[in-house]
Amino acid sequence: MGSHSSAGGGGAGGLPPPRGPRGAEEEEEEEEEEEEEEEEEEEEDVDLAQVLAFLLRRSQAGLARGRGQDPPDSDEEPWDGGGDEADPPPAPPPPDTRILDGHELKSQLELAVAGGGVGPTEENLPRLLRQREWGRCRNGSFSPGEKSRLGSHFLPNHVTFTDSYPQKAFCGLFSDDGSLFVSACQDHTLRLYECRGEVRLFRAARGRDVGWSILDVVFTPDSAHCLYSSWSDYVHVYDIYGDGDNHTALDLRPEERRFAVFSLAVGPDGREVVGGANDGCLYIYDREVQRRVLRVEAHEDDVNAVALGDAGGQLLLSGGDDGVCRAWDRRCLGEGRPRPVGLLAGHRDGITFLHPRGDGRYLVSNSKDQTAKLWDLRRPAGPGGLAAARRAVARQSWDYRWQRAPRRAVATAPLPGDSSLMTYRGHAVLHTLLRCRLSPPRGGGGAYLGTGCASGAVLVYDVLTGRAVRRLANHGACVRDVCWHPHEGTLASASWDGTIRLWDYQDPQAEDTGGDTRPPSPCPTEP
Repeated sequence: MGSHSSAGGGGAGGLPPPRGPRGAEEEEEEEEEEEEEEEEEEEEDVDLAQVLAFLLRRSQAGLARGRGQDPPDSDEEPWDGGGDEADPPPAPPPPDTRILDGHELKSQLELAVAGGGVGPTEENLPRLLRQREWGRCRNGSFSPGEKSRLGSHFLPNHVTFTDSYPQKAFCGLFSDDGSLFVSACQDHTLRLYECRGEVRLFRAARGRDVGWSILDVVFTPDSAHCLYSSWSDYVHVYDIYGDGDNHTALDLRPEERRFAVFSLAVGPDGREVVGGANDGCLYIYDREVQRRVLRVEAHEDDVNAVALGDAGGQLLLSGGDDGVCRAWDRRCLGEGRPRPVGLLAGHRDGITFLHPRGDGRYLVSNSKDQTAKLWDLRRPAGPGGLAAARRAVARQSWDYRWQRAPRRAVATAPLPGDSSLMTYRGHAVLHTLLRCRLSPPRGGGGAYLGTGCASGAVLVYDVLTGRAVRRLANHGACVRDVCWHPHEGTLASASWDGTIRLWDYQDPQAEDTGGDTRPPSPCPTEP
């Protein structure tokens, strides 16, 4: 989660070795390095001027607030780095679909949504409705394939529910069965909503031992408990339906004094809890034996994201600030010299979130390089891809929490050895670890990718074309988390403006009382 800094090392003492004749490639590399150094110096000058302007604006805003108002947030309050003088970001280039066009996933998604591209045609949509009215649907209702077909046609475009909090909302998540929704806020409070028919808040609980904010929250598979993490040595388990306010602390016994778990995952039986931490390690806690059973040195920097890649919980996925996603086999994972079974490289900066499709094959990642990527775990990166990713990440010298992404940080050319199937551009990943999630197979056929954006919008990408097909702009600050309902097509968003919103489809001809759903092109890459 921390920022990257590039460092150059000098050689041993004494005179450097004599240099032989240089080739054209060496001269080009030296010229590129000189250009990069000049760009960095220019950016540092610009950043200093922007910081001074920002401090002046903050002081003026403090005077304008007058007495009786709350002071501004602490020094951890992010700044978008923008200003009236800032150049507008360039529109994202057309997506490169060449790899995905020849991949089997394209056929699978097209079959899931009626075989003729994403979404049903105007002809077969009324036909499906007539068949249901005439009783010709199997079991009197739509089949799973027909539900996916309909869900892919009606993308959310309207706010149907909203709730406001006194501080920033960090997380918003539906339970596996869709009956519950939980939000986590910087006021250290978990809020649980029932989603059976009308959405209503039915329980609120203040977290235990929370440092700064609750950073992640997950449900157990039976939806009876939720787990949350923070800047703390403990992950806590909250009993949703228990008497009283029951929180159980799981001690991870870290070696770092300042410790945080940025991401959580729970095994399919609810027994094992996986956490990714700021010390570059994976932690696995066994709730049955009530102790930490593994601490795995997984990444060279913070582990920002963990996930389970398959339904059995044997494939663990982790993504870190080293820009690499690693796959681990739980059955042979140990603390002594752990070796991943797969490695995905292609991002130019740290990974902020991972969301698997759940079939043990595909996943998406979000990154500080201002892109999301689609991966096939059967297409791992080779040594060249890993080396290229390491070099690209080492060159990053900006802080995504406070600054705008420099132009060289959003390069469009793929890295050598990039093993991803598709790259999605158009959303800004700034301020915090923004998240993205694939639509579930039962609600849209898995054909869409929802992402949060630092501009306060929610972007929905077509997985096959890579283009943003919906932009939901109703929040006043960055959207940190998004989540699809498992089967109803609802999309939830949690924002740093202190609100959570639920989005559903509404007939465009009806009166619009929701958010801004302007066409998504060109999509902003910076706030």
